[in-house]
Amino acid sequence: MQGPSLPVLGSVPIVPHTFSILFRLSGPRTWVFPSFSFILGYAVAGGGELPQIGMGIAVASLVTAATNIINAYADRKEDATNQPQRLFWLGQIGSRQITASLVILYSISTALALYLGPFFTLVLGIGIFNSIFYSLPPLRFKAKPFASLVSFSGALGLPFLGGLSVSGSLDLLNPMFWLLTWFMFTYGTVKNLPDYFGDMKAGVRTSATIFKSVKKAVLFSGTLLSTPYVVLVALVVLGFLWPIYIADLALVPLLIFILVEMLRAEDSAGLEKAHTLGFFYAISFLLFTLVLTSPTIQSLVMVLVAYFWTLTIAKVSVHSRVEFRDWEKQRRKKP
Repeated sequence: MQGPSLPVLGSVPIVPHTFSILFRLSGPRTWVFPSFSFILGYAVAGGGELPQIGMGIAVASLVTAATNIINAYADRKEDATNQPQRLFWLGQIGSRQITASLVILYSISTALALYLGPFFTLVLGIGIFNSIFYSLPPLRFKAKPFASLVSFSGALGLPFLGGLSVSGSLDLLNPMFWLLTWFMFTYGTVKNLPDYFGDMKAGVRTSATIFKSVKKAVLFSGTLLSTPYVVLVALVVLGFLWPIYIADLALVPLLIFILVEMLRAEDSAGLEKAHTLGFFYAISFLLFTLVLTSPTIQSLVMVLVAYFWTLTIAKVSVHSRVEFRDWEKQRRKKP
């Protein structure tokens, strides 16, 4: 029995079940990255109005949701091995409803951006372009290892620029912009590790599969992940960043722990667990940097909300990436 439907865009039915699947495919835990990068950029520019913060968070989250939905649809071949449950979810809603949802997400984002000014709208336009062609042909940035990481780095870099732009200017030379962009560039190598075996089977070139073994890919990713701290120290020593940002080095022990877990992982499930730890490390770097920039009660409350949101998503298991890959265990049991 099918529940009542609400027609959207003429003939595309949307039911509660569809909303729940789209929410899962939208990767809700990843919304923290662009949302708080926007807040950080807005804080660096001296902004503090809650309505503008709310609209910026909404735009960042909606565009990220659209990006993740497109990515899930475009990666059906790889996900047949890496994340087969995504194929089931996609099959439940169909391409017409996916298209309708994307039109709605991008339209609402654009409408909200107009209230945040022309520079913000310009940054959003670049962000939507990056969002669409990260996964879709003919550009499909993610099909090229270096272009994939450059495009992925926009998940922090572009929202930060958007936060700066609300004040009425774009500061492309801001050192925090380059630090965050490089941080996300290096973190992009981590998300490819759990899919190493599936991507190799599908013939997909990523920053991981360019190596002949997963151990070499892990070593490369781990080495690259440490370089943002070199950049951070250099920017502080040269006077481009305040000395307070040296406090970010407090996260180095957590990074070392994650690298050890990555090296210990023996299969995709183990690498996925390490990737989850890496995710919490990455948002911690962003959130801690926000507090160092704006040590206020408001910032602390926002950080607590970010962790609560992320932990809730993890607890109720509605993220589109599956950490416990039961289908792989079943495959190994077969003679």
